[in-house]
Amino acid sequence: MQTLRVARVRPQAKLPTRKHPEDAGLDLYAAESVTIPPHSPGIVPTGIAVDIPTGYVGLLKPKGRNDHLLGAGVIDAGYQGEILVKIVNPFPHSLVISAGEAIGQLLILPILTPGVQEVTPEELRQKPSERGSSGGIVDQFLRW
Repeated sequence: MQTLRVARVRPQAKLPTRKHPEDAGLDLYAAESVTIPPHSPGIVPTGIAVDIPTGYVGLLKPKGRNDHLLGAGVIDAGYQGEILVKIVNPFPHSLVISAGEAIGQLLILPILTPGVQEVTPEELRQKPSERGSSGGIVDQFLRW
């Protein structure tokens, strides 16, 4: 995949950009100003929809310079609606997100979609490994 198809679903939306051509993530921007109350979550519209190809996923990640917390976001290939970004304001004062402000990054990554097979916990531990040889959270939990 070399091209990501993007549609503006709000006329004022800013298309995603990269600051540098080699950057992994595309910067996403607020399509409108939003005020998030103290210690609360808010939803910020981007005004865009993207066409994630089959075999890929879009991941929403925070930008390094932002003080707010970005809710984890997964955009599946089948989703074609507007990208809405959940932002949590951890501060004791209101957080104003301005229209056009960079609010997060979109990474497009290839994925595997394996089937699911139910097994017992013992079957999972039959695979030889050095990891977890000193015990772990699973073993501690099973001893209760």
